[in-house]
Amino acid sequence: MALVTPTLVTIPQGYIHTWAMLTADVEGVAIAIPGASDKCIQFFGTNWGAATIAVQGSNDGTNFVALTDPQGNALSKTADAIEQILENPRFLRVYLTVAGTAAVISAILYSRSK
Repeated sequence: MALVTPTLVTIPQGYIHTWAMLTADVEGVAIAIPGASDKCIQFFGTNWGAATIAVQGSNDGTNFVALTDPQGNALSKTADAIEQILENPRFLRVYLTVAGTAAVISAILYSRSK
């Protein structure tokens, strides 16, 4: 299993990080963007293959836990979705908690400072 490094695009209003997640590569490299308190993540896949993707956060870079949307629901998805992220941890990553079969899922994080 390889770690999936996100691509980064800087735009005038903030940052776009994109992870291309596959069944064989389930863990996204964590990014550190604590100054970007406004975060929105989008998931879409050409094949979900019964996979589940989660957004996780950590303040120490080692112990990751599920992050939530503004309603307090864990950010864990099995289909295309877009969600705001409530918490603002030091590190953030995406992770296939269920790898699925031949999954091809993209996670795009838009972040900005308020």
